[in-house]
Amino acid sequence: MKEDIKCTIINSLNEKFNHLELKNDLLEKKIEEQSNKIKNLERQFRRRNLVLFGVEESEKSYDELERLVTNIINTYIRISCDTSNIEAVRRLGKKGEKVRPIVITFNTLGFKIKIQKNKHHLKNTSYYLKEDYPFEILNKRKELKVQLQKEKDAGNTAFLKYDKIIISNKKQPQKESSKRNLSESPETPHAGSKMFNKLTETTQYQNKSSQHSTA
Repeated sequence: MKEDIKCTIINSLNEKFNHLELKNDLLEKKIEEQSNKIKNLERQFRRRNLVLFGVEESEKSYDELERLVTNIINTYIRISCDTSNIEAVRRLGKKGEKVRPIVITFNTLGFKIKIQKNKHHLKNTSYYLKEDYPFEILNKRKELKVQLQKEKDAGNTAFLKYDKIIISNKKQPQKESSKRNLSESPETPHAGSKMFNKLTETTQYQNKSSQHSTA
């Protein structure tokens, strides 16, 4: 009787544990799905953003900051730009000793891409542009740079795209030539020749034995 009660309790506890375990797995899956959705939304939100570095903090208002940005784009990047092309501008981080970068949100993705394609005009200036990546993506890209350099050293055309390494022409390692060296010494007989000689000797011996037994 006691054993039956004990088994019933154990089975009941196991059922509850399995139920909780299943519930926990479903909860973890749901959290992961929600996390991925948030990441995708954040990525979409930042798609039209660029971060401008090296602009002195001389502005006293939002309008002045916006004018600073449009002036740099017009003068140095050499693309016609006014406030209608920009949705928002803001300094990134808290004000301190270092000059804070400016996050620019453009009205269209097309205009942002146009700016990106011409950012090489900033080469000989104190300004430079970068993509607006989330903090965890920036860290991931830093980690990938080591592997990226290895791929380049191996002769592969590789580059970073968001949080992945893209390799466009992976080179295959060269196989060692299996061809026989033609300058091989003629004194060294081929293995096939040795086998043929042995077979000939065996056949001759068998023929002689057969002749003796017939006689």
